[in-house]
Amino acid sequence: MFLFFLSLLMTGAYVMYRYYREEKSQQEQFAELEEWENNPIPSLAPENVNNPDWMGWLKIKGSSISYPIMQKEGDGEYYLHRDFYGNYSFYGTPFLDERCTPDSDNCIIYGHNINGRRMFGALHAYDSVEYYQNHPEIYFRAGEEKREYRIVSVIHADTLFPAYFFTDVGNWEEYRDYADMILSNSLYETELGEQMKKKRNEETTEQFFQKYQFLTLSTCRSWVGRNARLLVVAARERQNAE
Repeated sequence: MFLFFLSLLMTGAYVMYRYYREEKSQQEQFAELEEWENNPIPSLAPENVNNPDWMGWLKIKGSSISYPIMQKEGDGEYYLHRDFYGNYSFYGTPFLDERCTPDSDNCIIYGHNINGRRMFGALHAYDSVEYYQNHPEIYFRAGEEKREYRIVSVIHADTLFPAYFFTDVGNWEEYRDYADMILSNSLYETELGEQMKKKRNEETTEQFFQKYQFLTLSTCRSWVGRNARLLVVAARERQNAE
């Protein structure tokens, strides 16, 4: 019996060490990539920096959110449990929904909620309106374009929530309905959300159509249920909007 429990203890310790080692490696990888992102000196380029799946960078100032964003053609969940270089990783690498392009009406980005509010788990701080007030912007480099989005909504949802079906729409009514859904389900009112509601009420459906591009960050709420999700939704006014 003693040997049995000793074996369990040793197995548990090995698993914990393996996860620690993997997390440390992942953190070092992200730090190296972030340094390159901020100061792209060719001589200091990380291995495989030309990975064609690397399509952008996501950052929320004053938080731990600062990650490369990936998208694998033909395999929408490729980076769910892979690191930047394609090796297995429990932590994965945040990735853009395979249905989206950088120009989609709503760019959906997924990331794991790791215990201790690591990776996209840090987004759960947005349950607090005070945290939102101190971190209202999300920065997203999509290709060569550096974008700034402002948070419009923080939503407790599940995997069937309509926002997951909002990527690109082709008519005025559907776009407005999705915008209404995002605004009406927020845990609290945001500054841009209030402005957006005002414009929505002042303008015709045609005038409001595609005025904003949305960015949705999605992670799980595993302690609530397997399908529970947190969505942090931001938006920016399109440059060609009238």
